[in-house]
Amino acid sequence: MNLTSDRLRIYAAILVMGVFAQISQAILIREGLVVFYGNEISLGAFFGSWLLWLALGSVSVLWLGGRPWVQQPLPLLRWLLLALPLVVMGQVMALRSVRGLLHISSAEFVPLGELFLSLFLITIPGSFLLGIAFPLACRALTNLRGVGSGSRVVGEVSRLYAVDSLGALVGGVLFTFVLVAWLGLTQTLAVSLVALGLSAWLLPMRGNPWLGTLAILVAVLGGLAILVTSLGEEAEWHLERLRFARLQPGLELLEAVSTRYGHVAVAKVGEQYSVVRDGR
Repeated sequence: MNLTSDRLRIYAAILVMGVFAQISQAILIREGLVVFYGNEISLGAFFGSWLLWLALGSVSVLWLGGRPWVQQPLPLLRWLLLALPLVVMGQVMALRSVRGLLHISSAEFVPLGELFLSLFLITIPGSFLLGIAFPLACRALTNLRGVGSGSRVVGEVSRLYAVDSLGALVGGVLFTFVLVAWLGLTQTLAVSLVALGLSAWLLPMRGNPWLGTLAILVAVLGGLAILVTSLGEEAEWHLERLRFARLQPGLELLEAVSTRYGHVAVAKVGEQYSVVRDGR
């Protein structure tokens, strides 16, 4: 495998990771707006926490620069790509459980202190891992080229950052105009799992990484199974009903849909129908 091919594979992985980072942000923001009844303060709390943990994830790689997994980062980068969709799903479930964990009824707004604390903690896994992944990819690129410092390193990092930013742009467009209209939460994460799994498989491999290859195969096949069967839709509806029962007890959920403008549900009690948008 030549140098140019290896570099392009790393660029492709970071491009897909950038796409997923933007999609995961959008998913978690929308989940937070529903749980916190459209409170826009939650947006500031989310972005502040997300950027903080992203920065700390990146800095942690610098602090631990002498560790073997930093010096030879491709195996860990591969595992991070596979783990991210599962981590985001866990964060979604944590957000949907916030009111129960805080013992706040559906008739109350979440107090600001609890709102900030919950978002501060829930954003840790996804943003911290994304923060770790980027400098690992930078290290992998510089290892390939055999450069130690100076303008060549700056050039590699700058190009990789541009690719990551392009991925974020593509992710925003995809989520707004395609994913949110045609796929639900579980299917969107299934698509992400397949894409990130293939990206992990494309990364340069050294030795005999049979365990990583097996994990990639399981991830890709699992994502495809969710997409091509009714499993994804059934799981989506079950999760939707569970969330709605916590937010609007007493109302019978008839239909729910995510649009580019927010989450909308139609429910009824007796003969009265209600439209619920972003939890309200």
